[in-house]
Amino acid sequence: MEVNALSHSPSARAVRNDAFEQSGELRREALAENRRTASERELARVDESRARSVEHLAELREAVARVVGANTRLSISRATNSLDFVYRAIDIHTGEIVNEWPQDVFVELIRGVREDVRTDVDAGLMLDHVA
Repeated sequence: MEVNALSHSPSARAVRNDAFEQSGELRREALAENRRTASERELARVDESRARSVEHLAELREAVARVVGANTRLSISRATNSLDFVYRAIDIHTGEIVNEWPQDVFVELIRGVREDVRTDVDAGLMLDHVA
């Protein structure tokens, strides 16, 4: 009976309350740290994704430049008879149409050239790394 009376004493309740508050504070700190860690991981993932996007865009630009040719610009317009697009290489000095491709042909050209660009980029990176 004596033990039971001690466990309900004001000092015992104060000790339990302090322990409860400390465990709550530790839990809040752990949750805050988990949120910080998750935020840092997410920011790193976003940065990596942006870097990959920039890299892919550079590959695509190089591929388009190789397909379209030097001293030309790319013009994309809707075909008159369908919902497809027409891709044109236009001379930047004269405005003449140098070449014209239907959408499916242009996409296949880009895909093929992109593989060459990746190979060139990978080789360049390898040479930079070795040097």
